Amino acid sequence: MNMNVDKIKMIVCDIDNTLIPSGSEQLSERNRNALQTAMTNGYDVMINTGRHYTFLQPTLFEDLPMDIIGTINGACLVKRDGTVLETHPLPTEYMNRIISFAQANDIGLGFKFVDHVVTYNAHQRFVEGYVNGDPIKAKLIIDDTEKRTHHIEYGNPLGTFLVGDEDVIMNFAKEIPDLVFAWSSLKGFDVFLHSINKSLTVEAILKEKGYTWENVIAFGDAGNDTPFIQKAGIGVALGNAKGDVREHADIVADTCANDGVAKVLEELGIV
Repeated sequence: MNMNVDKIKMIVCDIDNTLIPSGSEQLSERNRNALQTAMTNGYDVMINTGRHYTFLQPTLFEDLPMDIIGTINGACLVKRDGTVLETHPLPTEYMNRIISFAQANDIGLGFKFVDHVVTYNAHQRFVEGYVNGDPIKAKLIIDDTEKRTHHIEYGNPLGTFLVGDEDVIMNFAKEIPDLVFAWSSLKGFDVFLHSINKSLTVEAILKEKGYTWENVIAFGDAGNDTPFIQKAGIGVALGNAKGDVREHADIVADTCANDGVAKVLEELGIV
């Protein structure tokens, strides 16, 4: 397990079911200590998530002194205080096709705009699948299923999440090969362009720091993490990851619930 470890300068981590298991809202003590120690040792740590900034766990800001966060599967790079640095909106053609599909098939559709997560179809179904029964998060979602005009004021969506029949959604996915439909740890699919994915926001930081991908160790568990797991000098899939994610990883770690991230960082001598 001593693969190019000496070249690693930056740790990139997904949040849900990578750093924080389902049902929890904060880092375990072991993961928190590992990441804090890595920072003390001079490594950069970047959180890179499919979540909208408004859905980030508040404890992350207490536990990690991170400056820049990748959100919405690479479509939005933000500062710690929420200031938007870079966005990659979904083209109108795809937005309209997704809306038509959701309406025709009773699919819960939520778009992640620069300001909020906003539903454009089947609000209740979307909320039930997206927030896992959390009433506080449910209140953060704006219902625009009647007018569907949020994009007129705030620009095209940066992210898409679909909740509904898996077979119906996957059949639709075959019609639009330009889009990735990644099964999420939530009850639904993250949808994004092949060209707009989590590796984009990592690349923005690599450029700023003068690093390359071989300087990165990246941790993830889901299909939306594959782009940065593939490119990283050391790509790590958590033990709870599906097979299609594991096959792109250099290391398969222990599960998220068993502090897989911390264990790999310890085993590689990074902390």
